[in-house]
Amino acid sequence: MATQTIARVDPVQYGKVMAVILAVVYLIMGLMLTLFMGFIGSMAAAIPGANTAAFAGAGLVGGLITTVVLVITGAVGGFIVGAIGAVIYNFVAGKVGGIKIDLV
Repeated sequence: MATQTIARVDPVQYGKVMAVILAVVYLIMGLMLTLFMGFIGSMAAAIPGANTAAFAGAGLVGGLITTVVLVITGAVGGFIVGAIGAVIYNFVAGKVGGIKIDLV
């Protein structure tokens, strides 16, 4: 078994990886939120004289807009936080050594 040390991480590459990971996580969360908002909107049928389809549609559209915003802000935020984290890791690894991993 060979032991390797991660001495440096490319900040841009790590930022891109974090952007994709957070975008996917927020996409899943946003789709669940969209379903929930559509369900809440459809519960407006209990209101006498309410247009149930309009409330459900508004809930779904609001959920989809929220999902798009979540994915975009998650990707941008993930890139920024990932890049900053890689820069901090590179600084610390230069002082105390990197993370040691065993390759099989």
